[in-house]
Amino acid sequence: MSENQYIAIRKSIGAQFKKHRLRKKLSYRQLDAITGIDYSWISKFEKGQVNFEIDSLIKLCSGLKIQLGELMDFKHGYVDE
Repeated sequence: MSENQYIAIRKSIGAQFKKHRLRKKLSYRQLDAITGIDYSWISKFEKGQVNFEIDSLIKLCSGLKIQLGELMDFKHGYVDE
């Protein structure tokens, strides 16, 4: 996969996360207080600007009380390189 494809996937995951965060009516700072993950990092995560670890995703999902799989609710084509 190309770097652009990785970025597109990160953006899709971040957008899904943002949708759930807004649905729960939580600000970045509120989620920071719940998860211990810095609010500025959460903002960058939602925009697909940071590479993330699975542990961070688990903490964020736990903070929103959603399943990890709910962030993967998008379609992406993959091209063998």
